[in-house]
Amino acid sequence: MESAMELADECLPRIWEHTSGYISTMAVKCAVELEIPDLVHRHGARPITLLELASSLTIPAVKAPFLSRLMRALVHLGYFLEDDQGRYSLAPLSRLLLKENPLSARSALLLGSDPVMMDPWRQMSTWFRAGVEEEEEQQQTPFALSHGGRKLYQVAAEDPRFARLLNEGVGSDSELFGRVLAGKCQKAFQGLTSLVDVGGNTGNTARVLADAFPAIEFTVFDLPHVVAGLKPTQENLCYVGGNMFEEIPAPADALLKQCKKAVTSGGKAAGGKVMIADHVLGHESCNDHSSTTALLYTDLVMMSCFEGAIRSEQQWSKLFTEAGFSNYTITPVGGLRVLIEVYP
Repeated sequence: MESAMELADECLPRIWEHTSGYISTMAVKCAVELEIPDLVHRHGARPITLLELASSLTIPAVKAPFLSRLMRALVHLGYFLEDDQGRYSLAPLSRLLLKENPLSARSALLLGSDPVMMDPWRQMSTWFRAGVEEEEEQQQTPFALSHGGRKLYQVAAEDPRFARLLNEGVGSDSELFGRVLAGKCQKAFQGLTSLVDVGGNTGNTARVLADAFPAIEFTVFDLPHVVAGLKPTQENLCYVGGNMFEEIPAPADALLKQCKKAVTSGGKAAGGKVMIADHVLGHESCNDHSSTTALLYTDLVMMSCFEGAIRSEQQWSKLFTEAGFSNYTITPVGGLRVLIEVYP
C-alpha cells in the first residue's frame, strides 16, 4: 500500500496542474490579444528573437524579461518552437491562431475565455445547491445565475461588445465547419434542392455551402437580432428571422418530429432528411483521451451556458426512434464533430 507521502508525490503535481489550469487558457489568450502569433508569422522564415518580438509588440523595454517568461510557458504548452539561440517560430497550434488563416480558431478562443463566458463557472456549486424551494433559481443555468437571470443570447442582445465577440467566435467556427463539410461530405448533399440552417447565426456555414453547392437553396434561420440587416451574398441564400423555441416546441424530440413532418409533407419524402452537425460522445472517430476530454468539457459548457448536452450515440439513437425516424448514419468530419443524417 502506498504511503501518504508517496501518494502525495504522485498526485499533487496533477492536482496543482488542475488548480492552475486556467492559467494556460489566459496565457494563450494574452498571446492572441497581443497578436504574437501574427507577429512571429510576419517576421518571415527566420525565427524571431525576444528583443525583435518585444520591439514589434511596442511594449516597454522593461517588460521584455516578463515576455520571455510568457513565451517560455507557451513553448512548453506547444504553441511556439524555440531554437538553441532562444529564437521563436510558429508551431502547428499557433498557426491555427493566425488572423489570416481561414481555419483559425482565434475568435473561438477569445469567445470562450471572455469574462462573460467565464463567470458561470464561479456559480457552478451555487447552482447545484439550489433546492426545490428555490425552483426558479434551480431551473436557471449557471450562466443565467451569473448574469441576472438572462440567457446567453439575451446578454448578447443587450451588450454590443459581447454580441460582436459571439458572432465572430461562432461565425469563424461555422465557416471552418462549412469548409470541412463541403470538402468531406459532398455525397450528403447530392440530390438536395433546399436546406434550412436552423440556428445558423450569421450564415457563415451556409455561405460556404451555398458556394460549394449552387443548385441547393439555403435558408439561414436564427433570432431576428442576429440576422437583422444581413444581406444574401449568393442567389441561392436567404435569411429568415424567428425563434425556433417559440415557433417549434422546445424539447429536442418535438423539434425532430417537426423536422420529420417537414421533410415528408407534400410528397417531398424522396431525399428528405434531417442533417445534424454535432458531437457524439464516445464515437470511434474521437474516443482518444484528448478528444474525450475536449468533448466532456464541451458538455459542461453546454450544461453551464446553453441548457444543452453532448449525447452518446445511444442517446441520439433513442431520440431519433422516439421522434419517429427510421434510420440514421454518422460521418466523422474532423475537429471532434460528426454529420448525422436522419431519415424519415
